[in-house]
Amino acid sequence: MTLDVATQLLSRRTTDDHDTLGTILHSLRRSLASEAIDEQTYDDLEAVLGPYADLAPREARAIVKRFREATTKLVELVPYLVRPYPVDEMRRLIYQSAEHPRLEDELSHLRRLALAILAILDLMGDNAP
Repeated sequence: MTLDVATQLLSRRTTDDHDTLGTILHSLRRSLASEAIDEQTYDDLEAVLGPYADLAPREARAIVKRFREATTKLVELVPYLVRPYPVDEMRRLIYQSAEHPRLEDELSHLRRLALAILAILDLMGDNAP
C-alpha cells in the first residue's frame, strides 16, 4: 500500500455505532474461524459421521491427519471465538487428537474425534464458517 492510499483511507470518516461495529466483529470472527475449518473439514465430518460412512483404513488415516491439523488451529482460535471458554470440550478435543489407537480401534477413535470437533463447532454457533 502506498503512502497516498493509506493517507486517503485514514482521512475518511468512520462510524462507531453499535450495529456497524457488531457486523465488523462478526465478520472478523467468521474469517478467523474459516482459517481453522474449511469445506474439507465438513466433508470429512460427513464421511465419518454421515449415514453412509464406510471408510477404508487409508481414508481414515488421512482424515485423522486433517482433523489433527484442524484441532491445532481450533486450539489457537477458540479463545477468541467462544465465550466463556469451553474447557471441558476443548480438553476432550485435545485428548482425542493426541490419542494414537491400535489399528482395530482406529475407526471408533476417528468417530470420537469427529464428535469432539463437532461439539466445538456447535459452541462456535454463528461464528463457525
